[in-house]
Amino acid sequence: MVTTLSAVSPGVAVEITAVPDPTARAKLLRLGFLDGPVECRRRLRKGPVVLRRHGTELAIGAPLADRIEVTPP
Repeated sequence: MVTTLSAVSPGVAVEITAVPDPTARAKLLRLGFLDGPVECRRRLRKGPVVLRRHGTELAIGAPLADRIEVTPP
């Protein structure tokens, strides 16, 4: 079963396994969000998902979060 980033509850850590958008993938890679677990900090209703890794927070828009695949760490 594939889980997407938009389905992750706040406070849960996951690893990002697939990012369909090459530009978003490159940005996540540069910021270090693809090389280990990330924590879902907030999930705004029908809005962005806020991730945190090593003190850096990043908001990902809902349409992209619906397509990013994640797994438990």
